[in-house]
Amino acid sequence: MRIKRSLLLAVIFGIALVFSGVRPQTQAQQSPDYQAIADRFFVLLEQNKSDEAIDYMFNTNVALKNMPGKSETLKAQIADLERQLGSYHSHTKLAESKVAGVFVYQHYFVAYEIQPISLRLKFYKPRDTWRVFGVQFDPDLPELIQKETDQNLDRQFK
Repeated sequence: MRIKRSLLLAVIFGIALVFSGVRPQTQAQQSPDYQAIADRFFVLLEQNKSDEAIDYMFNTNVALKNMPGKSETLKAQIADLERQLGSYHSHTKLAESKVAGVFVYQHYFVAYEIQPISLRLKFYKPRDTWRVFGVQFDPDLPELIQKETDQNLDRQFK
């Protein structure tokens, strides 16, 4: 009896939505939030699809997409990094800053076979849709960590 009642309520709710003109949004209709974009980017990296990962990021922002040679340059740089550093293993978010609900900066520690890199993602939402504002990576992460650690040690003994 409970199942019939629940089913009846679901049907009534569905009919009410149809007559009210409100349609529940499917995933395809919704604009992904910035974290969903970042997550998809890392899934593609994990699948050894770095070119697709860059295309995906650039496709979220028409201005980036239309910059001549920008995505190709980034693809070549990442491919070169992958040749030098080996395969992607994992990522960890080190920091995230949000400004006014429309701008997000994320800094990731990305582990490759030979060494980690630093990856920074910037997202911007001028109206209703999040878009990638920038992608930046730095292979000198181990040196940056060493420098910061040494500076902290020096401060402790002063």
